[in-house]
Amino acid sequence: MKVPYEWLKEFVVMDMDPYELAKRLTMRGLEVESLEEYKPAFDNVIVGNILAVEKHPFADNLSLCKVDVGGDVLSIVCGAKNVNAGDNVPLGMIGACLADGTVLEEKEIKGISSPGMLCSEKELGLSDDHSGIFILDNNLQAGKQLKDIEGFSDFIFDINVPPNRGDCSSVFGIAREMGSILNQKAKMPLFEYIADEKIDLNDDVSLEIQSLDGCPRYVLLMLKGITINKSPYWMRSRIIKCGMRPINSIVDVTNYVMLELGQPLHAFDYRKIRNKKIIVKLIESETIFRTLDGADRKLENGDMLICDGEGPVAIAGIMGGENSEIALDTTDVALESAFFNPLFIRKTARRLGLKSEASSRFEKGIDIDNVDFAGKRAAFLMNKLSGGVIAGGKCEIHERKAARQIFVSFGKINDILGLAIEHHDIVNALESIDLPVVKEEESGFFVSVPCFRHDINEYIDIIEEIARISGYDSIPATMPVSAPKPLKWDIKDRYYFLMKDYLKSAGFYEVINFAFFCKKDIDNFLILPDDQRTSCVNILNPISKEYESMRTFVAAGLLKNIAYNLNRTSKNLKFYEMGKVFFQNEDGLPLEYPVVCFALTGKEREYFWRDTCNEYDFFDIKGVLEGSANCFGLEFTFERTVEPFLNVSNAADVLVDGMKIGWIGEISEEVLKSYEIEQKVYGAELRFDIILKTGTIEPKFKPMTKYPQVTRDFSFYLDDEIHVSMLIDKIKKVSPLIQSVGIFDMFKKEMKSISFRVVFQSHKDTLKDEEVNDLQRIIIQELTAINGITLRN
Repeated sequence: MKVPYEWLKEFVVMDMDPYELAKRLTMRGLEVESLEEYKPAFDNVIVGNILAVEKHPFADNLSLCKVDVGGDVLSIVCGAKNVNAGDNVPLGMIGACLADGTVLEEKEIKGISSPGMLCSEKELGLSDDHSGIFILDNNLQAGKQLKDIEGFSDFIFDINVPPNRGDCSSVFGIAREMGSILNQKAKMPLFEYIADEKIDLNDDVSLEIQSLDGCPRYVLLMLKGITINKSPYWMRSRIIKCGMRPINSIVDVTNYVMLELGQPLHAFDYRKIRNKKIIVKLIESETIFRTLDGADRKLENGDMLICDGEGPVAIAGIMGGENSEIALDTTDVALESAFFNPLFIRKTARRLGLKSEASSRFEKGIDIDNVDFAGKRAAFLMNKLSGGVIAGGKCEIHERKAARQIFVSFGKINDILGLAIEHHDIVNALESIDLPVVKEEESGFFVSVPCFRHDINEYIDIIEEIARISGYDSIPATMPVSAPKPLKWDIKDRYYFLMKDYLKSAGFYEVINFAFFCKKDIDNFLILPDDQRTSCVNILNPISKEYESMRTFVAAGLLKNIAYNLNRTSKNLKFYEMGKVFFQNEDGLPLEYPVVCFALTGKEREYFWRDTCNEYDFFDIKGVLEGSANCFGLEFTFERTVEPFLNVSNAADVLVDGMKIGWIGEISEEVLKSYEIEQKVYGAELRFDIILKTGTIEPKFKPMTKYPQVTRDFSFYLDDEIHVSMLIDKIKKVSPLIQSVGIFDMFKKEMKSISFRVVFQSHKDTLKDEEVNDLQRIIIQELTAINGITLRN
């Protein structure tokens, strides 16, 4: 959240350097991610007071302004029509530099010399408005440099507000914390709320709440006879500094008060409220509703709406409707200030994927006691900026609840924090952040928890606040006293560690992704509807649409990791992830099991002085896979795959004891395009639960044989549909004397030719030629007996 330093000064007296204040806030648990110095884009522009506006003697469309610049009076030629005697205006002197880099020079305009220029907001780089001269506040001193005036130069705190600290989602909330740092009390904004009691808003509108659980407080105010116009610069400037966009004098006030006090507000065009009713209710059937952004939203049973006499006019706490928005010709405004249950807002906002400044504050929790004050503050500002009158009467529904009190033991504080804090220091620390101690006893005290502190629920939360205010750096560092115990690994942990250790030794980096993914990943991987991987376990309250379901495979996350790094010029990548995947079984219940997935892309190294560096290929990933099999005493076999996301000519299914446990191969180009990856990626994904059941990590030893090996080569012609892996298995089964079988040559002319190298060896004695010749004949007979295979001469 962005907070202007100049705005904070309205609530506390700032006698500390902004940079030091940022450090102190960070130590309080409100991390200041950056402190930006806000400087104007102009120079040598001063405040000028217009004494008189006369007609230019030689041009009807120009005027001659007599401008007081702090003692001297200058005659400035001006073409704008919005300047009058008594106005304070920005005057660019000779040599002044404007926002676009223009340097002003004295010019003669229609026969009159002008030693300066009256400036618009656009020329000063303050906004895009160039419809007229920028009119300044009347209380500014003529001749003063505009850049030195508070508000034009500023510091912007960018604060990372913790998710449980909704009370700090406002300028006043941050000022409360700063006041505690500076030993002050933050002052609430002062204003005089004057309503016309001759007008009773209850005669014009009725209020009904059908779900007090969803909306325990709702205040409705009304302004009549207003005129929509542009907000003054001081308000627009603060809204812009906080990262929002000014719109008009009514909408800007609702945003301004939300930023100032943390209370979201909504203004309805009163004439568009049908039957003059406001009803807060939960809908009971699906409804399509068009919001302010022009999008049609599908609302479901249980969503909370603000309705008039005929239908919805706003999604409660999230966004208003197009059918009741403020227009340029709006004259009467119905103003909503309410407290909505965070659970209702969070559920609807996440399902719709609709995040707004208002919804984020309601989700964190606002101050229910501040609802009426914030509404009146907004009505006062609207009346000040847009005229009209505030209707009298009270239109409010409020379900009151008893204040919460928490007992805290003095002994607990000292035991948990490890330091002795004086009782009066504890009380002062809590009261500095508006946590009043209402009753003290010998053993402890009772704290009354204000409605704006939704994060405080038990005594440990109070102790955390005491530590925060006292200073974490004041807590001494001590070594815990405990007896060392040997680390015990169960068999499952040992398997996991061994796999991770192997992959790390092979040069892979571990990634840890969320166990969620988007259903679009299933489409990206071209997975068919009847595949188990489409049976997702959906998340009831997803953190975003990108994480709507529990993942059914891991490879999508790795591709996103690869794409992220490729976009940052890292081209040679090796990643792995071990985690769980989740499915729905036939009964609709969740099913999960662990998997390991690894992938590589690019080259082993970018360059080498002696040799050229080749791109990774299928055999690189296959070598990694076979190495992992050796870790667990397994032997993987391979079959032709039908996985839709693989290049089937460069891929295979992975089997153990005839059971498929995963896949390996080149990811298809179509899938890679979905993740904006433009180079080849090879990967593998295996069910680790099957490896746990079938593998072993107990080392096995056998003596090295002292007898020599005998090598024989075999060459065969074979048809394309015959799997080479099947032939290798068949050769190995001929005799235990066969130690290894490999392919050393392969080519295709009229027919495909494969050459095998078979190594024979005995652990008992030296093999004789007759024994090897017999085995050679058996191998030839076994293979040539298969239809489609012939021996090559």
